[in-house]
Amino acid sequence: MTPPIPLQLDPKHRAQLAPLGALLTQWNKAHNLVSRKLSEDQLLDLLWEATAFERFLPLGANVADLGSGAGIPALPLAVIRPDLKIEAVEPRQKRCTWIRFAQQKLDCPLTVTQARWQPDWDHFDFVISRAVFPPAEFCDAVGALAPRSLQMTGESVTSHGRARYRIARGDVDAGLILAGEQTELLFPERVS
Repeated sequence: MTPPIPLQLDPKHRAQLAPLGALLTQWNKAHNLVSRKLSEDQLLDLLWEATAFERFLPLGANVADLGSGAGIPALPLAVIRPDLKIEAVEPRQKRCTWIRFAQQKLDCPLTVTQARWQPDWDHFDFVISRAVFPPAEFCDAVGALAPRSLQMTGESVTSHGRARYRIARGDVDAGLILAGEQTELLFPERVS
């Protein structure tokens, strides 16, 4: 298997996400949106890692975040890329309430849909997801948009025909993005 293409995160994005990180830390204490074991600094890194998707998304793209959970990657992308039309698709009420609150508090351009993903949905340019499905099941679950999908995952033995990009925070490995065959890296100048 071909080694993954390295993808270095932009340090400016981490700084832009500080207000979202503080808000998530506060809400997480009461609502357990992500692991309570994570420090505020670790939560900020988690948000920062989600910005790796932006390198694949053209200006003004209509993007669905499948199983948005705590709004990751939808909220970080909305903060750093206000040109994107992002829809956070999440079935759980508590998580949708959080995403709407953060969206309003930070004035982020995104919408929230409380629903489960439907494989026949094809009205988006791209679908993105962070650790919702195992890599082997992801393309079937995404359905029609599998060729225009981006999945963030941990170490994956196989890519299921998708290109692999290794996310890095400096010299720290932060996982992989598996990219469908109709996605491309638009900002290669930032590849490490």
